[in-house]
Amino acid sequence: MLIGKSIAEALFVAALAVIFSYQSFHPFFRGSVDAADESHVAGWVVDDAVPGARVEVQLFIDNHFAGSRTAHEARPDVAAAGRARDAFHGFIFDTPPLPRGTYEARVYAVHAAGSGEQRRALQMIGSPLTFTVEREPVEKSADVWWHR
Repeated sequence: MLIGKSIAEALFVAALAVIFSYQSFHPFFRGSVDAADESHVAGWVVDDAVPGARVEVQLFIDNHFAGSRTAHEARPDVAAAGRARDAFHGFIFDTPPLPRGTYEARVYAVHAAGSGEQRRALQMIGSPLTFTVEREPVEKSADVWWHR
C-alpha cells in the first residue's frame, strides 16, 4: 500500500512539474539572430503555436537591456524557406553608441508565463552573436549607455 501511495505521489509531482514548465517556458519559438555589428542587430522569430502573431523581442548587449520591439519587419527569406506563413517576423535593433571593444548581443522572445499578463518570461532566440566596435562613438558618454 505504501509503495503504491509513493508511486502515485511521485506521478502527481511529476505532472505538476510538467504543467508548470509548460506554462512558464513557451516551447514554440523559433528564430535566429542573423547579424550583429556596431550599428544594428537583426534576425527573425516565429511563434509556432500562433504562427500569425508578432512576437515581442528584447535586445541585451553584454547582459544589459538595450531595447524592446515587436518582430514585424519584412523577411521574405524566412517565408520562402517555409519557416513562417508570412514574411513579417523580422526584427532590427539600432545598436546604442558603444566604445571600442568586443560585445555579445542576445535577443529574447517575451511571452506571458502562466495565466494573465502579470508574469512574463524570456526565451533566448538563436545563439548569442559577438561583434566588435572599432571606432569611438560620437557621443563620449557611451561607455555608460546602460546607466542613462
